[in-house]
Amino acid sequence: MKKNIDTIIIGGGIVGLSCAYYLQKEGVEVAIIEKGAPKDACSHANCGLVSPSHALPLNSPELMMKAMKWLFQSDSPFYIRPQLDANFISWMLGFGLNARADKVQKAMEGRNNLMLSSKALFKDIIKEENIDCNWSDEGIMFAFESEKAFDKHAAINRRLTDLDMQLMADPMVGDALYQKEPALSENVHGGWWYRFDASIKPDLMVAGLKKTLKQKGVQFFEETEVVGFESANYQITGINTNRGDFKAKNIVLATGAWSPKVVDDLDLKIPIVPGKGYSITMKSPGFSPKMPCIMEEKKVVATPWNGSYRLGGTMEFAGYNTELNKVRFNALKKAANIYLRDPYTDDVLEHWYGWRPMTNNGLPIIDHAPKYRNMLMACGHNMLGLSMGPATGKLVSEILTAKETHIDPSYYALRGNFN
Repeated sequence: MKKNIDTIIIGGGIVGLSCAYYLQKEGVEVAIIEKGAPKDACSHANCGLVSPSHALPLNSPELMMKAMKWLFQSDSPFYIRPQLDANFISWMLGFGLNARADKVQKAMEGRNNLMLSSKALFKDIIKEENIDCNWSDEGIMFAFESEKAFDKHAAINRRLTDLDMQLMADPMVGDALYQKEPALSENVHGGWWYRFDASIKPDLMVAGLKKTLKQKGVQFFEETEVVGFESANYQITGINTNRGDFKAKNIVLATGAWSPKVVDDLDLKIPIVPGKGYSITMKSPGFSPKMPCIMEEKKVVATPWNGSYRLGGTMEFAGYNTELNKVRFNALKKAANIYLRDPYTDDVLEHWYGWRPMTNNGLPIIDHAPKYRNMLMACGHNMLGLSMGPATGKLVSEILTAKETHIDPSYYALRGNFN
């Protein structure tokens, strides 16, 4: 066994790094075990949105009505590949049950708490640690091709505003829209500008935070895959990996979509399935957007940074499928062709996919594992791991050090919240 480290975090994405950041601030000895390279994590090439505007979960009635039209279209924003998988079928049943109004409201509240906290914490971390990550407070533009869809979004905006006035968007059409975002094409009828949202270049943030943690003494065990656990008396007594065994007082599971597989031999049922997303990163087009633009009817995002540009989106439920699906990449470009004057360049830097850790109610799980008192789960952040990362890390630190929590942890408890 390697030395008995106080806390081992399994997973080196934005959630795991955030947990390490706040734990080391409390004087806790921390190590991070990473399975693969940073590019394999969802934190690497997502669209970099820090977006409290996304408080409404995917299984809200408004979004489910759209999704039903897309389910089995291979190039649609929301696609389910036919599969006979008992866990996925059970997850889908829970997904439907969690579309009840009271469940959706609870999910909105829990998501909002994490995202509002994370936005403030991001700004603190970036300033305190001097991390250059293309942070932008320009907001996010939700663009609509059709007048009907633009008008219908008013109801969603009212729901968000009722939840928190900070989430209120400004509707824009005509000259007002094109002055705010000149990169939008004439096909766009209108947009809702969520001024409170922000954006970041995720790989730069991850690299900067990782460098900071190493300087502060956090240990990293890279290319280290967990292959099993040892347990006794309701405790995890050892972590078995392909590079030796570890012992720790506390273990944080921050392995995203892989979480159910990582703990498979512990007989833990974690209600997470992988939702595959795609992105194309390229050099910036000549007429790049000023801020991230969400092409709302197609669920595609265009995010600009200094010298680079990313198109990303779609949701594909196909299990742990590793195929680089050209149909999905083409769907990103087709959407950009509709909404943007200068939609993309041929100077592509990376084609990428990642598995989002999808729960069936839209909330992450931040809770002690059943049966194992020294394992804390911090996983299932859906499409919002970046937007929720810092607040999750701070909450995990508060739970493990028995401090008063800065947000209500009951929203993220495994028991009672997930069907």
